[in-house]
Amino acid sequence: MTSDHPRHAGALLAVLLMAPFMAQADATIANVATPSIHAELGANGAELELVIGGYLVAFAVLLITGARLGQTHGYRRMFLLGVAVFTTGSALSGLAPTLAVLIAARVIQAVGAALMFPQTLTGIQLAFAGPRAPAPSPCTRPPCPRARSRVSSSAGR
Repeated sequence: MTSDHPRHAGALLAVLLMAPFMAQADATIANVATPSIHAELGANGAELELVIGGYLVAFAVLLITGARLGQTHGYRRMFLLGVAVFTTGSALSGLAPTLAVLIAARVIQAVGAALMFPQTLTGIQLAFAGPRAPAPSPCTRPPCPRARSRVSSSAGR
């Protein structure tokens, strides 16, 4: 894609890199927001851990599944679905009237993050592949008879 659409390459890379940034930053943002969650929703320590841990555990458990879904259903489709699910979960988290809604919204966010994160890595590999390396010469591989004869003749000296 870099040779076909060079002016779009930078924009594509920026969009692709925003997904893992949002997924990772969301865990940090929730940690910083724990005092507000405690004050506004009356969450105790265990409930605050569930708000944070629910996201992290769901994200970790579904990450490999998200990669496989991208492989079977299309990387672009899963990336866009992941962004939509993550955004929906973010909106629900921000508008959560109760702690239960907040925890559920955080798990929804994690599902979206697990769908979009692996597609980012694959998208970068597919879109920004450099020139292919030339195939190795047949005589640079170990089974080459000339290579073995060089090794055996130099070993006998």
